[in-house]
Amino acid sequence: MDAEEAGTGGTMVENLRIEQDLIEDLLVRLSKGKKGREAAIEALAVSTQDDDWRPDELIAQGGIKIVRDLLMEKNLHIVISALDIIIAIAASGQEEVLIGEGVIACLDTLQDNKNPAIREKVREALALLQPEVDEAVTSKPDDDY
Repeated sequence: MDAEEAGTGGTMVENLRIEQDLIEDLLVRLSKGKKGREAAIEALAVSTQDDDWRPDELIAQGGIKIVRDLLMEKNLHIVISALDIIIAIAASGQEEVLIGEGVIACLDTLQDNKNPAIREKVREALALLQPEVDEAVTSKPDDDY
């Protein structure tokens, strides 16, 4: 009986390799020309909706920069899908990686976009990446000398 017959769908190592290959293929499509870009970014965005999705492989393969750069595209579907991915990464606890790759500056340029769906997603992403002032923890030195 093989893994499929056992109902496991493959070993964890096999599944990890498949995920790595899939993300690599999608990132290559996104960074190498226009053909297939919309389908690739939408597939990547849909994958973030899976309960088991984690951004580790996307981050390891340099995907943050690729997704960030797609925010400047003219194609509405590409921009919205890129925003969905950024929101999913931020929501997963990887805010620092996004900040380090300059995502906030790109989001700032989209805040006044004429499309209300883009403006709403930008607000959602920025809310995840920029803590509220009252959430910030400050420390001050002790006054005792």
